[in-house]
Amino acid sequence: MLVPSVVRWVTLAATAALLGALAVDWLAASDAVTAARRRLARLATLAAALLLLGTLGELVVRAQTMVGPGASIVAGVPLVVARTHYGRIWLVRVALILATVALVRRQGRRARALALGLAAGVALTTALTGHLADWGDVTPSVGLDWAHVVAASVWTGGLAALALACARGAWPPERLPEIAARFSRLAGLCLLVVLLTGAWNVWVQVPSVGALWSTIYGRVLTAKLALAAALVVVGGLNRYTIVARLDPRRRRGRLARVFRRARLVLVGPSSRGRQRLPARFVGYLAAEAVLAVAVFAATAVLGESTPARHAGHGDHEHVAEPTDSVRISMDALHAAGGVPPGWLFAPPAGDARHGRAVFVRLQCYACHVVAGEGFPPPTAAGPELTGMGGHHPAGYLAESVLNPNAVIVEGRGYVGPDGRSTMPDYRDSLTVAELVDLVAYLRSLHD
Repeated sequence: MLVPSVVRWVTLAATAALLGALAVDWLAASDAVTAARRRLARLATLAAALLLLGTLGELVVRAQTMVGPGASIVAGVPLVVARTHYGRIWLVRVALILATVALVRRQGRRARALALGLAAGVALTTALTGHLADWGDVTPSVGLDWAHVVAASVWTGGLAALALACARGAWPPERLPEIAARFSRLAGLCLLVVLLTGAWNVWVQVPSVGALWSTIYGRVLTAKLALAAALVVVGGLNRYTIVARLDPRRRRGRLARVFRRARLVLVGPSSRGRQRLPARFVGYLAAEAVLAVAVFAATAVLGESTPARHAGHGDHEHVAEPTDSVRISMDALHAAGGVPPGWLFAPPAGDARHGRAVFVRLQCYACHVVAGEGFPPPTAAGPELTGMGGHHPAGYLAESVLNPNAVIVEGRGYVGPDGRSTMPDYRDSLTVAELVDLVAYLRSLHD
């Protein structure tokens, strides 16, 4: 889990830096700020390069999952790119990154807006491969996740971009109050979007308050929320104590007066004049950016963790099934209603190793958790399969694959609007031998 989390951390931070640099550049609204614009262009280019590197790393991780531990990823990469949903999204992401880089150094507001739009498209590919891509690509959950990624990236990435652009007087002092006020308003709007979409995400992923401390996902989420709260506090101090003093028009605001009076009570009058405000503004931005990097680290771990909504599916009782052939006369069979007493359907023994390959080919891990396998975290709702071999007989597992509507497990995401199971129909995707092997693999899963 460490390597996938680090790779995801790089892609999240690079996405934020790219969107943030382009957003701050667009807010500048003038080509005259050459020194600052050159810095922003270099940051955007570096972020795009890191994003490409992280995107390649994610592909390698997925390919290793496809071929299994210990096998060469050379055969897995073409399979992921050509035959999986993630592969298609991956190709689109690479194309969008390259197109964005081509526009980074172009002059003109239209080119900046187009580059920002393409970078937002890169963020959409993150949402399309995340936990909330539950019931297809075009869903409210994906839209909300996309809004969350874009808003969080523009806000947090913009902090680092603006700090870099303003450092050492690269931004003319007379224009600093204007750009600081503009970014402050944009950050406030982004924060509102992050709070609303984040609340939705928590509601979907965390089934109960207790899951915040009883599951790994919940504990990491709690740490992320604490870091985000610290980021908001520091941002509020910057906005209402520094930005408000940079722009005299904002000093009359109610919150600005509250913060100013609180600071006088707690710290006392400042001996530093207005000439120190730009440096303090950059210092606050840098502190916020560091907190944002920590938030991305927690987000990366969440992306590689099993959502709390999947927890608790392994608490089943063992169901025994017959291991010997049943011998019965024809008359007794008819008298028993056509099946032997206590009869259970039992498919023949299969190849569990080949069944795992079938499981990967069908991307069953997109909905089902299998602890210890190293599959990517599920992006859709589905019962956890850890320990299924000891909890369900083979016949039930076979029926669940061929006819998921025979037994519909009620739960969030398990049932569609039509009342039927959300599990796809695999009748045209499996041979009989593959089904037998897939059941053998599921039967091999024990706690």
